[in-house]
Amino acid sequence: MKLSVLINNFNYGQFLRPCIDSVLSQSYPDFEVVVVDDGSTDDSREILASYGKQIRTVLKENGGQASSFNAGFAAASGDIIFLLDADDAFLPGKLARITEIYDRNEIDWCFDRVTTNEGDQPPAELQVTLFDKRATLGKGGFPSLPVPTSGLSFRRDLLRQILPMSAADGVVLSDNYLKFAAAFLGRGAIVETPLTFQRIHASNRYTGTSRAKTLRPQIMIATGLELARRYDGLQALGKSLVAGGIAETTSLLKLRSEARNTLAGGPFGEDAATQVALMAARKRLGNMLRRGRS
Repeated sequence: MKLSVLINNFNYGQFLRPCIDSVLSQSYPDFEVVVVDDGSTDDSREILASYGKQIRTVLKENGGQASSFNAGFAAASGDIIFLLDADDAFLPGKLARITEIYDRNEIDWCFDRVTTNEGDQPPAELQVTLFDKRATLGKGGFPSLPVPTSGLSFRRDLLRQILPMSAADGVVLSDNYLKFAAAFLGRGAIVETPLTFQRIHASNRYTGTSRAKTLRPQIMIATGLELARRYDGLQALGKSLVAGGIAETTSLLKLRSEARNTLAGGPFGEDAATQVALMAARKRLGNMLRRGRS
């Protein structure tokens, strides 16, 4: 079974070489490395050129992480697709061990948790939890999937039903859409023991940054709209995510107008604004109570 590792990069030249090397040093015999450079202005492209034919490089204008996923998948030929941010790295043996999980179980996707300790070594034994919440997602629930981009992998046939996704600036539409779509479309597994290193640093675009608080509602809204636009069975989940995003940024008195503006021309129809506003009001009141406000 052939594997593809899709690395998405934007101005992470200082981390790019250890990222690529962590994949090239994997023991699995049949894989390709596809690196999408999203219009970097640092030394990333010189670093990529130094690898020659060891990697396949896709150079494009800056279009955000979603567009990089699309471009990488279009260039990939593997049966299983792994995603990797250019500032992160795979632990030794990850490809072989995740492939074993696919072989052993009838699953469509596999997500492994990450470690933020650079010196961590891969565990001797893996704790794997099989995961099938398709019915929950169809009813509007969204189970916890606390795995970032670099811990995600998918069978090609499943990812073909998810990508291409709509383009969006930065990371506003990215791994949350992929995770919810995959969990709705197929059966998967969560590897509870980390096989990926996630680097926390000053240049992170989301994780551990001051921007995360302002980006979070944008991500929720964009993800909810995209899921509902793409899948009829995720209308309820889409509304819930949009309502949650609106609730985090909008006062109670402005929820109706904000819902109307957010949903204009979207996938829910003209009558959904009132319903989403009411959902947002409940979420905002709940947030206020949890924070101890009157």
